[in-house]
Amino acid sequence: MSVQGQSRVGPGRRLPPPSNLDRVHSAATTSQLQPAEIAALQDFISAREAAIGYRPISDEAWAELGHGPIGRMVTVQIRDDHDVLVASAHVSTPSPDAGTASAWTVETVVGTDEPSTTARLLTQALAASIAAVLERGGDELTWTVLGPTPVHDSVAATFRLAPDRRLHQMRRALPTGLTSDLATRPFDPDRDLAEWVRVNNRAFAWNPEQGHWTEANVLARMDEPWFDATGFLIHERDGCIAGFCWTKIHPGTDPLLGEIYVIAVDPGFHGHGLGHALTLAGLDSLARRGVSVGMLFVDADNVAAVRLYDKLGFVVHRTDCLYHARLRPLAHPAEGASA
Repeated sequence: MSVQGQSRVGPGRRLPPPSNLDRVHSAATTSQLQPAEIAALQDFISAREAAIGYRPISDEAWAELGHGPIGRMVTVQIRDDHDVLVASAHVSTPSPDAGTASAWTVETVVGTDEPSTTARLLTQALAASIAAVLERGGDELTWTVLGPTPVHDSVAATFRLAPDRRLHQMRRALPTGLTSDLATRPFDPDRDLAEWVRVNNRAFAWNPEQGHWTEANVLARMDEPWFDATGFLIHERDGCIAGFCWTKIHPGTDPLLGEIYVIAVDPGFHGHGLGHALTLAGLDSLARRGVSVGMLFVDADNVAAVRLYDKLGFVVHRTDCLYHARLRPLAHPAEGASA
């Protein structure tokens, strides 16, 4: 594949003044990656995962990197003077239509924990990302950060990106010692795929990430090595999917970690206690497959869900942050601010 839409972002292009960047690296913005570039980015992200204990980008961004985007995608690669990859940014929008792609998301990876270097690289990655979004007609940007630090808060403020949502990662030991008699069966893609997408999007209509899935999103996850249909639990009522609990085991973790990946109840079946029962069914499925720690993500302001998981013995392990800003007028580093 050819590289399309490639541009170079140097010190003079919407970057902070040199005093804020002791060393400006080379940043390449690319809208179509060569296979070798994809492999190098995957290796870079995996190395960072090994260093910090979790993958620093979402499953959505990881799937798009390996399988291609559902909508549009731009990648920023920052390299040092020896052409070594030191930071990257994954910039995407779910809309494939350039005329309607107004809202974009960026996720960044930096190959260091040193605060000042992290701040410089994040600043350069975000400046290049914002420039790419504006060039493509974008109006707003969300920066998703897993495990944010004060450095991320400072860099976000420099670009006038304000905390918009916080996601708790919650964990508990397995087995739970609790039981559920809810009837479930494994997901069958031939039978369930279209209906599952419909139920998922109804249940998450309020959620900008989860509420706009397509069958392609599901098929991309099914192509991942962790996918196991036996842990994708479907509960039916009246011949319809009333709710589901999709679980995921994280191989190579010690102790073995299992995630309630997506769980939802169709709005038409609210009020029957299915959320509680499906959670227990998912945790039991994980425990029976040898998982000793259960995990899930929940919006910090989803009071009802957080209360449910508290009662089930979950505690907050990490809180992620989604920073957001309107880009018109241009969101660039505030005058006089430093990262």
